[in-house]
Amino acid sequence: MNPAHPDPGEMLQRVRQQLILAQVRIMELEDTRDETGARLGENERLLQAALTLADQKLDEAAHADKIRADLQAQFVQLQQIQQAAHAALAAAQVRLAQAEQAIAVEKQISADLAAQLRQVRETESKLTTQLHDITAASDARQQRIGQLDVEIRAMKSSRSWRWTAWLRSLERTFRGSRS
Repeated sequence: MNPAHPDPGEMLQRVRQQLILAQVRIMELEDTRDETGARLGENERLLQAALTLADQKLDEAAHADKIRADLQAQFVQLQQIQQAAHAALAAAQVRLAQAEQAIAVEKQISADLAAQLRQVRETESKLTTQLHDITAASDARQQRIGQLDVEIRAMKSSRSWRWTAWLRSLERTFRGSRS
């Protein structure tokens, strides 16, 4: 076997082996290509999502800057309102002190009026008790008068009263002549 001229069968065998190895390598490369293609698609999706997210974050940052500017303006406005509120609070405290003094005076007047009212109520209670007593006595007397009226009517309508009328008449006549 001459290395300068190899045997065609051997060469054919080598070419076949190299062809088989090349086919295997092609299949491996195709597998790698398929995997790489899938990864590339995934990477492209991730890259697109990252770009979208970056755009959103930029928009959010711009919005946050706008909100910060608005908040700063509101802060300045709130400081002005706070100063006005402090001034109003000081004025209100003065008015409150004056009102508390007026309330103290009114409480003293109310206490005096309450004492007078208690005295009036005590007097009213005593007078009411006396009135009830007098009313009860008056009612009892009215009942007694009513009973006596009934007895007098019964007596004057009796037969004996009518039969003794001439004696009473004589008595009145004699009494009138004595006086």
